[in-house]
Amino acid sequence: MPRIQLEDDHYCFACGLENPHGLRIRWLTEGKTARGEFVPERKFQGWKGIVHGGILATLLDEAMTRLSWLAAGGALTAEMRVRFLRPARVGEKLFVTGEITAENRRVVEMRAAIRQGRPDGPRIAAATGKAVKVRPPSKNH
Repeated sequence: MPRIQLEDDHYCFACGLENPHGLRIRWLTEGKTARGEFVPERKFQGWKGIVHGGILATLLDEAMTRLSWLAAGGALTAEMRVRFLRPARVGEKLFVTGEITAENRRVVEMRAAIRQGRPDGPRIAAATGKAVKVRPPSKNH
């Protein structure tokens, strides 16, 4: 498999502040945890007034891969399992958290959750996932 080079051009759909069509989430990372807030607009709905599940999955993925990026200097989601627990309402603030649960030479394991209304509010969705570390190209190659 060819070596992949990851480059951030600030256009990521989830966190890229240069992407006018994205979620534009600002994250706070501390150690092996990340937190972010997001108020979904109507353009992110599925059924009337309910946030589309793909947007929720994106929030969970971003919370987890943000951490794997910091832990590994580059990583790509390899696996993710999402549980949708209750609908998220358009216009209500979502609190997203993620954390690294295990790490080895090649893989970072993580989990994330979304709560609605307040940081300790009802859980909307949760995920577990794994990211594969992508090493920067060797300078001797």
